[in-house]
Amino acid sequence: MFSRIVVAVQAPDQGALDLVQQLATEGVTEVQVLHLRERELSGPIWYARESGREAGYLIEAAVFELRMAGIAAAGNVRPAIVDRVAEAILAEAEAFGADLIVLGSRERHGISILVNFTEDTVLHAAPCDVLAVRVGRA
Repeated sequence: MFSRIVVAVQAPDQGALDLVQQLATEGVTEVQVLHLRERELSGPIWYARESGREAGYLIEAAVFELRMAGIAAAGNVRPAIVDRVAEAILAEAEAFGADLIVLGSRERHGISILVNFTEDTVLHAAPCDVLAVRVGRA
C-alpha cells in the first residue's frame, strides 16, 4: 500500500491516472499530480512548449478525476528546462515525501531518446518505487 504518490503527466494520460486509482486506497493515499511546463532555449529566448492555461487545464482535469474516484489529490505545474525534467520530478517527489512515483507516457511525435533518458534517470536516482506507464501508439 502506498500512502503518498507523485504522478508526473505530460499530456492527457488516462493510463497513468487509471494505474494511480488502482494503487491508491481511499482515505489513506495522497496523490500529487505533477505537470512540468517544459522550457527550451531558441537563440537568446526561452520559450515554453505550451501556455500556462493549457498546463493548468491538464492538472485541473487530472486532479478532478482522482477526486471523483475518492482519492485525495492536489496538483502542481512546475517549470522545467527540457533536459532537466528528471531532476524536477525527483525534487517534487522528495518534497512531497513520496513512496511511489508514477511516470505517465511522455513520448510525443516519435521522440523517445530524451524520454528514455528521463525515465532511466528517475528509475536509478529515485529514493522510492517508480512505475512507468507506456501507452501504445495507434
